[in-house]
Amino acid sequence: MNSILDLSGKSRFSFFGSGFESSGGSDEVTGPSDVEEHCRAGNAQIHIELATEATTQYGIYTFQKQEDALPVPLEAGWQGFTAGSSASVLLNCSNWTSREGSGILAAISVWDFENTSDMRLKLARAVTETAKNAAERSGCEARFGSVSKLTSPDAAAKTKPAGDASGTCAGLSSTETVRETDAGTSPVEECVLVGGLQLTAEYGPYSAVSSEGGGKYGGHETPSGTDAYTTWTSATCKGALGVGYYEASAVEGSDRRFTSDPLTKEEREDLQHFAEQSAARHGCGAPGAF
Repeated sequence: MNSILDLSGKSRFSFFGSGFESSGGSDEVTGPSDVEEHCRAGNAQIHIELATEATTQYGIYTFQKQEDALPVPLEAGWQGFTAGSSASVLLNCSNWTSREGSGILAAISVWDFENTSDMRLKLARAVTETAKNAAERSGCEARFGSVSKLTSPDAAAKTKPAGDASGTCAGLSSTETVRETDAGTSPVEECVLVGGLQLTAEYGPYSAVSSEGGGKYGGHETPSGTDAYTTWTSATCKGALGVGYYEASAVEGSDRRFTSDPLTKEEREDLQHFAEQSAARHGCGAPGAF
């Protein structure tokens, strides 16, 4: 609670006035069915959902796919990320089955966000505290990261020569320049092959959101393949991570269609390497070939 107050600029007493609004959830959280909560505290919007039932992370409050705003991992043992003025943490609940929700997703988005090192650290602390409190109140047996070791996430991805990449783009070579973040255990990871492809890894509820209205593999019926706009593969993961989904799409502004201009051998190798590295970090099985 203290970290949310610090982030939102509200006093404890203001939570009982016009600065606080809540919908969903229960005053008495005793298990998975009571986890869901959506509330506003000052300029912070807070959402807590079951991992298998979360549906709105991209469009509303956590992450908008943009080439210049990649998700930055929280590190310190947390499975989460920041992206601009938003942050998300995914906890695996080892004592919950998939029918019970598998895990907890906590997300916070802030309006009028001053993107400074201090504010990014406050955002990281607030979202991890929110996730931890939700797990403890609901009986979710989860492994938490360290609060004391949290540091301010980077403000943005780094652009560098491909040979110098050591994060999400490490070992990729189909373009001379890449844009990457550190490689951690974020439920969304990205690597931009500048002038070529945008590579994305999505886990658990993030993979599920991409799948809405279609098959379980990012909206596709098969675990790997190619259509006009995407080449993809996938991996089987444990607990709240569910399906690991890995895709290559053309960078913003490109009119490339993979049906007429498919991935080159070097690009296919980069996607496979990106998927394998990400899957290994998350303890998933080997991604399928495509």
